Amino acid sequence: MPKLILVRHGQTDYNAQRRYQGHTDIPLNEMGLRQARALQKRLSHLKLTAAFCSDLSRARTTAQIGLEGHSPKLEAEILPGLREASGGRAEGLNYNQMLEQFPEETKLWQSDRYNYSPPGGENLKTVLERVSQAIDYITNKHPGEDEVVLVVAHGGVIGTLLCHYMGMDLNRIWQWRVDSCSLSIVHLYDNASILSLFNDTSHIDSMDLSEGK
Repeated sequence: MPKLILVRHGQTDYNAQRRYQGHTDIPLNEMGLRQARALQKRLSHLKLTAAFCSDLSRARTTAQIGLEGHSPKLEAEILPGLREASGGRAEGLNYNQMLEQFPEETKLWQSDRYNYSPPGGENLKTVLERVSQAIDYITNKHPGEDEVVLVVAHGGVIGTLLCHYMGMDLNRIWQWRVDSCSLSIVHLYDNASILSLFNDTSHIDSMDLSEGK
């Protein structure tokens, strides 16, 4: 099975304002575009065999810029199954606004994200099922252990995958910090997964493009 290079998209205004994005299609801001250009330099040193991305513009733009000039030439295949977890009616709100407008739903969601969702949104059980189907498509198309596949997606998607691969309860997803344009590398095997790199932002830290840690 392949090695997955999991990349979160670059920063958007909603990220900077700590607003729930979900399926809302917010483009990269200037910082995000600069992060994606820094990512391009990082990816140019990797021997990628294929690339996939979410259908939301923040992921598509990150993938497009990140793959510019790559040899051999690659274009990311768009997979809607990789899009971020839906926040439903909470999209566009920050956490305090969610508590004000949807107090009970937000508390339930915070206590058990696997079974509960933001109002009108997705729980992590649904997200895992959807994203797993997308990853199955990728690994069936690129099954070789020598293949290196780029996946540009979202913080919630990457956190969900890491919980799944590392055998963790999905309600511990908050323990994975996934920064904008960070790289995480997972080696997939038939009966196991190995996380060899997590949330690496060295390519943007050196250019003062990180969000602080």
